[in-house]
Amino acid sequence: MDDILAKLTRYTFALRDALERTNESNERPKITRHLAAAAEMYALLHMHKTSEAIAHIISAESRGHGLSYLSGDAGKQVARKWAEFISAAGVDP
Repeated sequence: MDDILAKLTRYTFALRDALERTNESNERPKITRHLAAAAEMYALLHMHKTSEAIAHIISAESRGHGLSYLSGDAGKQVARKWAEFISAAGVDP
């Protein structure tokens, strides 16, 4: 569980950095939705102590990441951290 939470933390900070750096106003709501989902995943992981509790969110978020990529280096960092997180969670998107 510690590895999953560490990877989720890195993903969350990558989202925060992307929100601060983006020059694309249309990306801000997307990033904000990803941040809200990250908060929900933290809460569920804390409550249930299993990655199965977040499987439905991972599935929805994976679709969101696949349909609307974020621009620039910050977007690449978010995508990388997301991939690392879902790998650690062991949940198929």
